Amino acid sequence: MRSTRYLVCLVATFALPMAESGAETLMDRIERDELVVIPRGEPDMAAAMRRARASLPEFLALARKPRPSTSGFAVKVGIRDKDDVEYFWIAPFTEQNGRFSGRINNTPRSVKTVKSGQTYTFAEREVVDWLYQEHGKMIGNYTACVLLKREPEQREMFKERFGLECE
Repeated sequence: MRSTRYLVCLVATFALPMAESGAETLMDRIERDELVVIPRGEPDMAAAMRRARASLPEFLALARKPRPSTSGFAVKVGIRDKDDVEYFWIAPFTEQNGRFSGRINNTPRSVKTVKSGQTYTFAEREVVDWLYQEHGKMIGNYTACVLLKREPEQREMFKERFGLECE
């Protein structure tokens, strides 16, 4: 039987993943490179991943021909290890012959088949989120917005630190 949770990393090169725990804030968890555990099929997270996938062609077009004002392109992919799926930011990444590869940018917590810094090869269909920076603002990272929705008091701090604005 498949696991009933998502293991979600928050930010790529700008911060690190986080974990679910008592009274700690989202920013505290980011600082410690932890994870958040989200139930599989959680409606807001599933919607965020659908939104990211729907806009992926535009993101990839920009990543292929970036504007001078853009940087920090990253994609998030899920890596399965037995019954768990842990999501990792891959940055930087390249495309060759219809496949992508790049460096795993988070410390694995549940999945033991990969390491931080390892080169990982994946297909476009495996991408569940994306982000980049432009003029000091983080664009994309829809999965982080879901987590910030759970901790609205952290939203402004996150916006100040990373420039991410969630709808």
